[in-house]
Amino acid sequence: MVDEVFLASPFCDARDVVQVEYEMVRRVRGDKVLVAQGARAFGHHRRAVYEIAAALDAGGPGTVVSGKPGPKGPTKLTDEVMGSVDAWRSTEPAIAALQLAARLRAEVGLVVHPRSIERPLVRRREPQGAVVRCP
Repeated sequence: MVDEVFLASPFCDARDVVQVEYEMVRRVRGDKVLVAQGARAFGHHRRAVYEIAAALDAGGPGTVVSGKPGPKGPTKLTDEVMGSVDAWRSTEPAIAALQLAARLRAEVGLVVHPRSIERPLVRRREPQGAVVRCP
């Protein structure tokens, strides 16, 4: 980003994506800066200006906020790996998570903490919408 007015302001934070995108659209619409110039000044492409402007028009600044940060799903215990775990548990229902972790390491080459195996197994046993109450 190279927009000098934005960077010079003590109020503006270049790390705040929502603020940067809002200010870019405001600069194009309010200050009548050319779309290409505004996009370039804020480190975006022209198309992004139009997309962000449409999102802001549709629902305000909250619509340009990214979703929850971090991983969106399991990286090690994929459906395929959990299928193997389920197969082992169907032949040995009493197999412990520690043993499952050892088997995953030996047969699949995957190092997983036993608790990481327990969590999805517990989630599968809980009925949808069940309320877990603390004693």
